[in-house]
Amino acid sequence: MAKHSQKALITVLKSYVETRDGYINATKMAREAGRLNHLNRFLNSAKMQEILEFWLKEYGRAKSGSTSKQAFYELTKGVINEFKGIYIHPDHVHFVAEWCSVKYAFYVKDIMDFIDKKVHEKLDEEELEDTVENAKHLFEEEVRKMHEKQLEHEREICYGYRDSPYELDQWEQEDLKREFREYELAEIALEAAEKKLKVWGRFVQKYCE
Repeated sequence: MAKHSQKALITVLKSYVETRDGYINATKMAREAGRLNHLNRFLNSAKMQEILEFWLKEYGRAKSGSTSKQAFYELTKGVINEFKGIYIHPDHVHFVAEWCSVKYAFYVKDIMDFIDKKVHEKLDEEELEDTVENAKHLFEEEVRKMHEKQLEHEREICYGYRDSPYELDQWEQEDLKREFREYELAEIALEAAEKKLKVWGRFVQKYCE
């Protein structure tokens, strides 16, 4: 890994870990790129202000029970010098990185994609555990319904033979026995299982790739 990419990796990952809210230390990024003296000018530029205005309008609004998002904030007191600086929302990291340099922007993009993937993997694992926990109950309920449906079908056949004015011949008796054979119930249960497995298979594939 190139020296420049190593610095990008260390800067972004350390900034991500150091903050509980996920904001990235843009001051560190600018310092590593040798553009620290121009950071404030960049954040207050017409282009960046347009970006921030759009973001606040479309993505920064508060959801029910939460506070509005900040595009960035400055941390100057109550922390050691290493942690001081301007912290930006993860949505804007690539804008700052691109301003630092094109190469830096691609390094940071790969890093942020990696972080996002790991975060979602953790969330998806928890979601999958909850879903699989419920899947057993749903599956058993589906099989029970199919079982009851088959029994109802068998009762209808039985009543049909019972109400017939004719005596059952050998073929009809064999047919009746065949209707009650266990493999038919197994067939119904298997069909229900296959349907459920296809559904959960798609779910697992989607969330665990």
